Amino acid sequence: MKTTIKINLSGQIFNLDDDAYQELKEYLDSISRRFRDSDEGVEIIGDIESRIAELFQEKISDKKQVITIEDVKDIIGRMGQPEDILDEEETTGSGSSKSHTNSRGSKRLFRDPDNSAIGGVCAGLAAYFGIEIWLMRLLWVIFFFATGVLFIVYIVLWIVVPKAETAAEKLEMRGERVTVSNIEKTVKEEYENVKENVKEGYQKVKNSGELKKTKNVLDEILHVFGRIILICAKIILFIIGFSLIIGGLATLTALSIGFFFSSVVFPMTFFGSDFQSLPEMFGIFGDPTNLTLITIALFFTIIIPIVALIYAGIKMMFRFKANDKMIGLTAFVLWILSLVFLISMAAFEGWHFTDHGKSSINYELEAFPSDTLALSINENPDIEGFSDEWYTSYDDDWHLLSTEDKVYGRMDLNILPGDFEDWEISVRKSSQGRNNTEAVMNATKLDYSWNQSSSALVLDPYFSLEKPNKWRAPGTTVTVLVPEGKYIRLNKNTRYFLNRVKTEDELWKHEIAGEVWKMTDEGLVAVD
Repeated sequence: MKTTIKINLSGQIFNLDDDAYQELKEYLDSISRRFRDSDEGVEIIGDIESRIAELFQEKISDKKQVITIEDVKDIIGRMGQPEDILDEEETTGSGSSKSHTNSRGSKRLFRDPDNSAIGGVCAGLAAYFGIEIWLMRLLWVIFFFATGVLFIVYIVLWIVVPKAETAAEKLEMRGERVTVSNIEKTVKEEYENVKENVKEGYQKVKNSGELKKTKNVLDEILHVFGRIILICAKIILFIIGFSLIIGGLATLTALSIGFFFSSVVFPMTFFGSDFQSLPEMFGIFGDPTNLTLITIALFFTIIIPIVALIYAGIKMMFRFKANDKMIGLTAFVLWILSLVFLISMAAFEGWHFTDHGKSSINYELEAFPSDTLALSINENPDIEGFSDEWYTSYDDDWHLLSTEDKVYGRMDLNILPGDFEDWEISVRKSSQGRNNTEAVMNATKLDYSWNQSSSALVLDPYFSLEKPNKWRAPGTTVTVLVPEGKYIRLNKNTRYFLNRVKTEDELWKHEIAGEVWKMTDEGLVAVD
C-alpha cells in the first residue's frame, strides 16, 4: 500500500502518493532553479504553482481524492520542462524573444485588467472572440443605445466574470497553452512594460523644467495649509477649554447650592414639595447619618469629574505643563472609593424596600335615614401649606407633601359593591420593609382620617406618616362598600382619587364623579 503525503500548493491542500510527491518535488525544484535568480522569478514560480493546483483540482473527484504519479507526469507534460525554454530561446533567437509558442489551448472568459476602461468586460470579450477591443466597445455602445439593457448585462458580467490576475489566467483568456515557457514570457512582458512605463514617466518628470518650480510652490502651499490647520486647532482647543471651564464652574455652583444652600437661592421641588437642600429631600427615605455619608460620596462622585474637566479646560486654554500625575491618581482613587461607597450604601438603603406588607381595618358606617350617601373629599384638611393644586392630577401617584413633623401621601379611592345591607368603609394601609413583619409594622404607622355626618361621608385626601419614621413606599386605599339597591352621590372632587370603580357600563373613572349612582349586582348604574 502506497504512502500518501498531504501538501499545500498555492493555498490549496492535496493528497499525493509518495512517488507522485517525489516527481512533483523534483519538477518544482527544477522550476525554482531556473527562475529564482531573475527579477520576476517569484511571480513566475507562483503562477506555475497556481496552474498546477488548478490542474490537480481537475484530477480530483468524489471517487478519487489522491493524486497519482500518472497525474503528475500528465501535468508536467502539459506544462513543459524548464529545459524547453532554453531550446526555444536558442531556436528563435533574440528577434522572437517576446513571441509565444504557436500551439493553441482552450479559451476561457476573463475580464482583462490590463486593457480595461471600466471593468475589463469588453476587453475580455474581445480576447475571447478574437476581435479588436475598440470594435467590441463600439458594438456595446451601439447595442446600449438600441436596446437600453446592456448596462445591466455589463454590471452582471462585471460581477460574475472573474478577472485574469495570474499569467496562467491571461494565457487562457487569449487561448494560448498554459506552459512554463508561456508563463515565463507573459510575466517578463508585463515586467518589462511596467519598467518601461515607470522609466519613461520618471524621465519626463525629471527632465521637466517646471519640476523645481512646482515643488517649491507645492511646499509653500503645504506650509501655509499646515499653518492654517495649526491655527484652527489652537482656536478649537481654546473654545473647548473655555467651554469646559464655564460649564464646569456653572455645574459646580449649581450642585453646591443644591447640596448645601436654602431654597431661597435655589428652590427645589420634589414630588410636589419644596425642600431646603438635597439632604433634607432624601432625609424622609433613610437614616440621617447614612444619608449624610451618601451625600458626601455623591458630592465627590459628581464634583471630581467636573473639577477634572475644568482643569483640562485651563490646560487647553493656556497650554502649560504640570507635574500633576500624583494629584490625578489621588483624585481618581478618591472618585472610585466614593462611587463604590455610594453603590454600597444605595444597596443597603434599598434593603428596606425588599418586602411588602399591609394592614386593613373595616368600619361600619353609622345608620342614617336616607338611602343615599354623599361622598366627597375634604378640601381643607388642615395641613400646613396645603393646596388643592397638589391633587388635581390623574397620574401623580407619587405625590408627597412634607411638613415639619409629618409627611403626607395621596390616598386612592375604590367604590365596590358590599356583601351586607349596611354601609361599610375599608381602610387598607401598605408599606415596605426588610421583611414582611417590618413591612406590616411600617404600614400600621400610617395615619388616616375620615368623618361621617349623617348621610355625608368626607374623606381626607392624604394619609400621613409621623417623622422621624421613614418613607418606605407606603400607600393607603379607602374602599366604600355600597349595599345593593343603595345610592351614592360622588362629589366632583373625588375624580382625582378614584381608583377602582365597578360600573355596569364600564365608564371612565373621571366620568363618574359629580353624578348619583345606584348599586346593582352588576355594579353602579347612573340615576336620571
